[in-house]
Amino acid sequence: MNLSIRHWLAERQLTISYTSNLAVGQLSGIAYRIVQDMEVKSLIPLDICTLAEVLALPLDTVEQEITVITLLTESLLHSLSQKKALKRNEGTWLAFQLAYLRALKEVLHQETILQRPWLNRAKIPFCTPVLQDVPLQGLLKTLSPGKLTDTQAEQALSLVADSLLVQQMNYATAAWFVANGTEELEAKLLTQRLTHALPGYLLSVIAQNALALAQLQKFFQLGTPGDNHSPELGAMVTDKIDLHRENYRASLLQNLSTPLLMESFALKDIYIPLAGIPQTGNDELPVDLKTWMQQQLTDLETITVIESAPGYGKTSFCQMWAAEIARELYPSWMPVVIRLRDIRYDKNLIETLNSGFGFNQHTHLATWLGQDHSRCVLLLDGLDELPSASQSKRTKRIFIQQLIQFQAQHRHKIVLTSRSTTVQEFAPEIPPQWRRIEIQQLTANKLKLWFQQWTLIQSLPVAQNFFTFLKQAGLFTSKSKLPELSALVHQPLMLYLLGVLHRDGLLDDAILQLAYNQQNTDSSLLWEIYHRLQQWLLGYPLTSNIHTSLQRSGLAHIHRTQEAIANLLASHHPQNLIDHIQTISLQILHSDRHQITLESTPTSNLPAFYFQMQGCRGDVFTPMTAFATTEETSATHCLPNAQTIEFSHPNLGTYLCAEAVASQLQMLTQCQGDIYGTQNFLIDSPSSVAQHLYNLLGYGILTQGITELAIASLHHQPKNHFSWEILIQRLESFWRGYCQGRWLDEGIAHTALSYFHTLQNPVNVEQLNTYVGINVFFLLGGMHKKIQVAFSPCGNPSNTTEFYPEAMLMLLAKAALLDTNVIKRIHSESLSGINLSGASLSQIMLAGSNFEQTNLVNAVLTGANLTGANLTGANLSQANLTGANLPNANLSAANLTNTNLTGANLIDANLSDANFTNACLSDTVISEGNRETAKFNGALFSLEQFQALKVLLSEQSQFHIQSSTDSTKIWDNTDDIGIIESLEGELMLPPNLDDDADDETVFY
Repeated sequence: MNLSIRHWLAERQLTISYTSNLAVGQLSGIAYRIVQDMEVKSLIPLDICTLAEVLALPLDTVEQEITVITLLTESLLHSLSQKKALKRNEGTWLAFQLAYLRALKEVLHQETILQRPWLNRAKIPFCTPVLQDVPLQGLLKTLSPGKLTDTQAEQALSLVADSLLVQQMNYATAAWFVANGTEELEAKLLTQRLTHALPGYLLSVIAQNALALAQLQKFFQLGTPGDNHSPELGAMVTDKIDLHRENYRASLLQNLSTPLLMESFALKDIYIPLAGIPQTGNDELPVDLKTWMQQQLTDLETITVIESAPGYGKTSFCQMWAAEIARELYPSWMPVVIRLRDIRYDKNLIETLNSGFGFNQHTHLATWLGQDHSRCVLLLDGLDELPSASQSKRTKRIFIQQLIQFQAQHRHKIVLTSRSTTVQEFAPEIPPQWRRIEIQQLTANKLKLWFQQWTLIQSLPVAQNFFTFLKQAGLFTSKSKLPELSALVHQPLMLYLLGVLHRDGLLDDAILQLAYNQQNTDSSLLWEIYHRLQQWLLGYPLTSNIHTSLQRSGLAHIHRTQEAIANLLASHHPQNLIDHIQTISLQILHSDRHQITLESTPTSNLPAFYFQMQGCRGDVFTPMTAFATTEETSATHCLPNAQTIEFSHPNLGTYLCAEAVASQLQMLTQCQGDIYGTQNFLIDSPSSVAQHLYNLLGYGILTQGITELAIASLHHQPKNHFSWEILIQRLESFWRGYCQGRWLDEGIAHTALSYFHTLQNPVNVEQLNTYVGINVFFLLGGMHKKIQVAFSPCGNPSNTTEFYPEAMLMLLAKAALLDTNVIKRIHSESLSGINLSGASLSQIMLAGSNFEQTNLVNAVLTGANLTGANLTGANLSQANLTGANLPNANLSAANLTNTNLTGANLIDANLSDANFTNACLSDTVISEGNRETAKFNGALFSLEQFQALKVLLSEQSQFHIQSSTDSTKIWDNTDDIGIIESLEGELMLPPNLDDDADDETVFY
């Protein structure tokens, strides 16, 4: 005979809706009465099978009743244990019922947030109160009545997901999902997600009911000798259970049920072990990342740093490893995961870390780091995502030093993750304290494992077709003809995203053709992939060159059906959702904090593919809900409508921000007609343009990825809706005003400042003004390269009203005060191929800069530091490099005609094929070999001769100015040189007349 809680309540005319409003104490009273009734009827705990009760019901009823039934199950556990100590098999039976119900409830909540199409089918009204599904009813009979031996109970506690008990529960649950309208594969994946989290829910059930389930504690390292024991520290042995620690530990395991983006499966279902190369300075071979990391736990003197480019799996590894430590290495090690994007800088390191500790509403991190607790592994994820501060450079460096000092105490282990570029920024200062490992691309063996996983969560045909497509394109080989696309295939995130596109017919030969086209850059390829993902997500707009293949919904699509798209759009036009996505993306970008908190903006239809949201019981994708210690607990420390929003992945965020920036830039080109038919810009006046750009670009520095993808997005705009010429003209007009300080004078920067402060961006007005200038410089430079026209940041030297020779000097000086990566980016990427004719760059640090093919005619570089600079093919004719420092600089094929290099340092410079016609090398520090080469190529070594020659050249130039109507003729004196006899008596031959280095319309 079985006990049915629902029937017991119905017999006493107690409805579930009434019971759900009762307090915990009143529910305990009901449980007490049920136990009394069980004694009368000689029922035992194994006769309680609340899971079978729930699975017999349709979804609508389950959603209404599962919370009450779960709470009553827990109350029955208490009441039964108070009557008589539970046997191990009885305690195991009830604990698994309770944990499984909690896990099922969370999976259903996740599915509701994701608006799954199967929910539409499941909520069709049923005529009967129970599901009339024969296979399901048969499987439920295997669960009820419960017959669990002590041996089977031990197996369940030891193996959990692989035990016979859980397998029986899984079969019944999968059948219940199918009976409610899911595909068989989808039901399997949902049940699998539930099973991933089950150990975490078991741990929390046992911890919260420690006395009733005392015999179960040892299977989850609860209350065992040494729980709070560290022999090295001499701590006292105790069996006291720290409920907050156990709930946090449980949450790390519960998070394994989180859906991967919008999929029916979880990260664990597709995760493969990663490999890395230790950065020791030697030629290290790849090693298993997890094995190497666990070896580092014995080294308490150094900080371990996991580095890679975005999308290689740093955060995923932290999530998976933290769960494994919580399950396997506790109590020797306690994992603590802190996302550095969440911290707020405080008076000391512990307070700073505690601000980002998601469990700090229950306990302070300092407690767990104290002497009476076991050692912690502090997994600090995202060094590159440290939030900005008013003094960001100094604050971040102080934070790093605090980490080093904390690790020097040799009590706990710090593990950092970071982008490789960020590590390189800090590594020169603190190499002895860091043990670094760089995650590698997926090898052939790793790719094989990945496709095996893809087969299990999709289908064999889907996985095989994807593999064949990539193989036939030659994307697995080390010497692929499509290196950019091949590199993406070897990255975990991008491989998954390409798999998503392929299964829906959006990865085709057109992508391969785009990769073959040498005129397209990495950004064009990436933009096309992300753009197609957006089309896949919204089902709109499908362009003529993209054709989705006809595939049966289910195995290949699961959630990207027309039903799924309709659920996401909620009767709105796709463009409305795109606009909403761009609005939120801009706010996240402008906050400069990776996330924002909104109190009233509706976010219910923001796709989980792009965004993670947390709030008052609105969080599916973060561990907040897992921290609840009882079923009725929810987040109570936030405003009713408040939601914290962030991007689901930084790479997807980069695309969304780029699209938003491109859309805002495109607004500068849009016109509307007035009543007289005159077309005017929507953003018309110069001040309105300036305000628009300050509000758009004053938050911080546009990353290279956002800049390139934004330009790629503009490039793909229809010609009848967008004009490069108009946008560049309007940006250059703004730039001229910026160089004059006009927008500061008009107070536009201060107006923008208030907007950024509403988003908690701590930027000040000086930083804001600098950010705008640098960002416009990056955009203009990138746009000119796209249309293959040289960018002239200083303007036209022949137009004195629009020529600002100090423009670059000013910009570089401002950039030097910001993050060092900004100035490095300008030096390495933004100076090549531009037109700096007549620019003033005196006494500036330009070491290592890339001036390849740059026009520096008549530029002033006196005293500039150009150590190691790349000046290959640069036009330095008539430039002033007096006293310039050029050791190890590359001047091969440079045009140095009439260039003043007096007192310059040219030691170890590469001067091959450089044109030294009439260049002055007086007092220049130069090797004897280079000296002879320069002399042979027309160099002068007397300042007096050079100055006399300049006078002659000036006279010839004046003559030509008076006799020519070509206003640009003054910049080309090559016709005069052939008739000038040098003061040494040698005839100077004219340079190559076909040399077009001075042509500002040519881009190299």
